[in-house]
Amino acid sequence: MLSYALKRIVRSWKLYASLILGMMLAATFFGGINVGADTIGKQALDAQLANTPVDISLTPASSGISVPSSSFNNVIRKVLGVSGVVSAEALGSVNEQFYPYNGSIPNIKGIQDNSLLYHHLTLVSGREISNANESVINSDSQFAQTYKPGQSVKYTFGQFGQTGPRFNVTLTVVGEVQLDTVAVNTLGASPIYYGPSGSTAKPASTLIVSWDKTFSHIADWAYNQTRFGKGGDYSITGAVNVYLDRPKLLSAFNVEGSITQVQQIDDQVSNVAALNGFSSQPNLISPLQQFSSSIFGLRLTFTIFSIPVFFVAWFVGRTVSQASFNLRRREIGLLMTKGFSESQLFRHFLVEALLVGLIGGSLGLAAAVLLNPYFVQVLSGSYQSEVFLSQDTAIATMIFTIVLTLLAIYSPARAAASMDPSKALREYVYLEDTRPSKKRGAIVAFSLGLYKIILLLLGINFQNIGRYLFGVNFLLAIVLIIIAVLDYGLNIIGPFLFLYGATQLSTGVALRFHMRFASLSKRLVGDIASLASKSVFRNPRRVTALVFLVALIAGYSIWVIGDMASLQDYNVRQAEVQVGSDLRVSGIGNFNLTYATLVASQLRGWSNITGATPESDNTLSLSSRASITIKAIDPATWRQGAYYEPEWFSGNINTVFQNMQSNSQSIVLDHGLASHYSIQQGGTVIVSQNVSLTVISFFGPDYSQQTQGQPFGYSYFQPEGWSFVPLSLFTQYPSVSGINSVLVKAEPGVSFTELANSIQKAYPSLAVSTAQDITQGIRPVVSSGAQASAQNAGAVIANGTQNVLRLGTVFAGLAASIGIGAVTYTGFKEREKETTMLSVRGLSYKQMLGLLVTEALPLVIFALILATAVGLITVRGDSLAQNSLTPNYASLLAPRRVVFPLWALENILAIVGLLFLGVFLPAITAARKDLSKMSRTVRFA
Repeated sequence: MLSYALKRIVRSWKLYASLILGMMLAATFFGGINVGADTIGKQALDAQLANTPVDISLTPASSGISVPSSSFNNVIRKVLGVSGVVSAEALGSVNEQFYPYNGSIPNIKGIQDNSLLYHHLTLVSGREISNANESVINSDSQFAQTYKPGQSVKYTFGQFGQTGPRFNVTLTVVGEVQLDTVAVNTLGASPIYYGPSGSTAKPASTLIVSWDKTFSHIADWAYNQTRFGKGGDYSITGAVNVYLDRPKLLSAFNVEGSITQVQQIDDQVSNVAALNGFSSQPNLISPLQQFSSSIFGLRLTFTIFSIPVFFVAWFVGRTVSQASFNLRRREIGLLMTKGFSESQLFRHFLVEALLVGLIGGSLGLAAAVLLNPYFVQVLSGSYQSEVFLSQDTAIATMIFTIVLTLLAIYSPARAAASMDPSKALREYVYLEDTRPSKKRGAIVAFSLGLYKIILLLLGINFQNIGRYLFGVNFLLAIVLIIIAVLDYGLNIIGPFLFLYGATQLSTGVALRFHMRFASLSKRLVGDIASLASKSVFRNPRRVTALVFLVALIAGYSIWVIGDMASLQDYNVRQAEVQVGSDLRVSGIGNFNLTYATLVASQLRGWSNITGATPESDNTLSLSSRASITIKAIDPATWRQGAYYEPEWFSGNINTVFQNMQSNSQSIVLDHGLASHYSIQQGGTVIVSQNVSLTVISFFGPDYSQQTQGQPFGYSYFQPEGWSFVPLSLFTQYPSVSGINSVLVKAEPGVSFTELANSIQKAYPSLAVSTAQDITQGIRPVVSSGAQASAQNAGAVIANGTQNVLRLGTVFAGLAASIGIGAVTYTGFKEREKETTMLSVRGLSYKQMLGLLVTEALPLVIFALILATAVGLITVRGDSLAQNSLTPNYASLLAPRRVVFPLWALENILAIVGLLFLGVFLPAITAARKDLSKMSRTVRFA
């Protein structure tokens, strides 16, 4: 049976090719999103644990060094016997204060000769430690600027009174090393400000010595002082760093299981530590617990946005199977006459499905691994490292594809196996399914979907009712909570339900649209267009399914792409609002207003900068109960260097800045504050130092009526916005000067990171932050030789989700194109004899092509119109809902909005093009008739 099924697939490869291709796409997408999820999850977990280099920390139970150095070695030996522990090593520290600021007293860190930390140290100059009292220094520290290899450092420990015990050691610097992020975090070489206020931060000066040859003697001296009650030096500490087998124990998609395993190992290590006078501190459990909810949301998002693609694959498989079995009626009838029972035939068809699933799944899994990163890169995304494929994902993809294929073939196979043998022997019968679709389920789906569409149009979001429940009737609060839960579910499936119900109930509308379209196309194909309308509605169920398929994928694509574009636009604008522009240059302490103005003037001369302006921020008192956030700006240059949206300022913006420039005691007042205190334009406000200012305009939204929800219904007004005054005001009143900075606007296309590095190099004493760092979730990482950066786990998940959703729209378009092509092709194949007769009676190729295209094209256009309306409504509703969920000042100032930039329009048009391609290609193929085959077809007609 297996060999016959394989031969049958090879013999009828044209029909099975579309089925295998459909299942391959489903497998590719399923495997792709899971490969993407695994890759993103692994990266996010690594980012989550980047600042947790040590898994378990063991310290003496009492403060300081309360055990001898031999106890450290003893507990290390016993901890290494715990299953799951791969390494344990001692770490000693002497943490003295950096006084005086010239760095004459650095920290001392003792690590074992076989320490894992040596893999994170790069020797820059000199040599490694080989003898007692030798040390290496981190090369970018303040201390390394003075003490070079070959020089000695004298260090004194203990009480510095007249009679206190002391311990002297002379350390010889033998080399300079660079520390990577792991070494910095493990050794605690965080940035320290040396010298006067405003100087550049540098990593803490750290002398690294051998635990075995040097630090163990210091530890034993400290232990003896404590043991005999002599006080000692409690800045001397020791610890045992325990490292677990992370690759084996930690899984991004089994976080709970990982926590359980780590907790069990920690309990065993803690027990060993307690028996040896140490206490245990687990470092992995808390980050893993924080990571668990994030990864669950990632999987849920991927699953939700995968449903349409899986539905398309199932629909294609079912449609192709129905046509395939109908075209094989004579073969099935002959098998029945040879003694095949119904159950044998059914099992044979299932074996065919199994083979199709295996072939499609294998090809899809290979494509998922090969194409996943390329698709993401083409669509403006990027993976940070290699694609990660787990064994569980590979197995799950194969099982998924086989099950999906069986589900698609099951119903057609059951119907084919139960066919009447006498009817089955007829070579071919076109099955006209004129039964109307069932209305009850369609009405329910349409009603629920329409309810959600109306809420999206009105911008009503029940998820934010928690802020308004205080003081509300208890029963009403319960009802609202239930509605909120139901509404959350409809946020996901509501638009799909509407599309399903609308396509099922709008058959008559689709028919009228088709007939009108046919009347317009008569000029191209003639009266044959009327025949197209009559032919296509011989099977209304297939018509509604085709319309729903197109509407589902098109609406899904507009929804996902629109939401991504809206979120990307929102994130960029929020980052610009937070920074104030593309880049912000700030200083510490001595960055006065004069210097800030000078820096801005110099930066305006750079070719890759379009504008730079000084800004000074301060908070001044407005009344006994309120304060006002003031931004002092240069009206002449602020709009060129700062980020703003014209609607933020009331009135004509040019007039506002002209008035501000001519009147140094004018103010653009926070709109919410002005509304709350009933301050009118042209009025006067008095701020700190009795400075009187004239209101010339209002800034930002009027948030004064927003309730700040508090327990028991109490609410209050809290000023959140900004007000603007001319920079010359702070010059007149130096006592109200604030924190100074320079806002920089980059030329389009200029890398913010490269520009920030150039500014940092030109002005070493200043710090530069960029909007790009915020949008990408970049956190600074201090490392030796430079300041590196890394994404946090939340940013990895957010960016990875965006990339996979981009990938999803591509696969959805491909799957829909193949689905439409398969539906139209099998429909044409079923009616091959009918179309051949039309060709024999004189229909030209152009007329035949026009007939076939006119059958399906109007349905696709009708579905696209419906999908566009639903997609746009959903994107707008999502934007309004998200704005209501984050009612902070920045989101009010720059809320989410519906935008479709060029890349989004290109993606949508590409998907629509794929849908049309699924109509034209089968029509072009079916319209071509081979004269040598036409006679045979007519003889059997």
